[in-house]
Amino acid sequence: MSLFGRIFSTPKSAPDADPKAAEVRKYRKEHVGKNTFLDATVHVLGWKNVRIGQDCVVGEYTWLNVNHRDVAEPAIVIEDNCFIGRRNFLSAAGRIRLGAYCLTGTDCRFLGANHVFTSPFVPYIKSGVTTEGEIDIGVNCWLGADVTVLGDVQIGHGSIIGACAVVTRDIPPFSLVVGNPARVLRRYDIEKNEWVPVAEYAGTKPLPDEKEYEAGLRRDYPRCKGPKLAASTALGDLP
Repeated sequence: MSLFGRIFSTPKSAPDADPKAAEVRKYRKEHVGKNTFLDATVHVLGWKNVRIGQDCVVGEYTWLNVNHRDVAEPAIVIEDNCFIGRRNFLSAAGRIRLGAYCLTGTDCRFLGANHVFTSPFVPYIKSGVTTEGEIDIGVNCWLGADVTVLGDVQIGHGSIIGACAVVTRDIPPFSLVVGNPARVLRRYDIEKNEWVPVAEYAGTKPLPDEKEYEAGLRRDYPRCKGPKLAASTALGDLP
């Protein structure tokens, strides 16, 4: 039996005494792709609105939080071949999407929802959270450790976000980004086949759009599952 099976299977003789637990198991089975590993400590509030693709790894103590669970559409989408590091936090207002082949380090935060603060005379824990705004992380983006993505933000495909960066605005495709607030330091130049400073980026040769880019990755790397050992202490150490 696979590790995934050991984490999520239940004895056939165990009665479904808790209807809510049975519903969670149902959605978890339907909404997680083949050969995907989720550590046993991964916490999901809103399985009905979560979709995780195949050949993904989701690290321990990651929290997927769907704030508005009365909608039919998916609110958190992690596409195929993604590696989500330990202790990531995804809090969706409208929607959070991580495109295929995304890689995140430890302690990354995707904060799509914000607490309503219209009046300081209402406890913020009771004031509710915002419903609008979408975080969209393009195909094959790498976010280093401790990156924070705030609000209604799009990060273009093929981009690299340096450790500890705070992203508060849209990032164009094939960008190398650092800092707080995050700024684009370099762009990938197709003609030169290298990352160049923004001031030297001519962009004379068009970059592939996201669909074309993803198609090439799927052709060359159809299965690209990350290391489970890097996602879970339950799997032990290496000598």
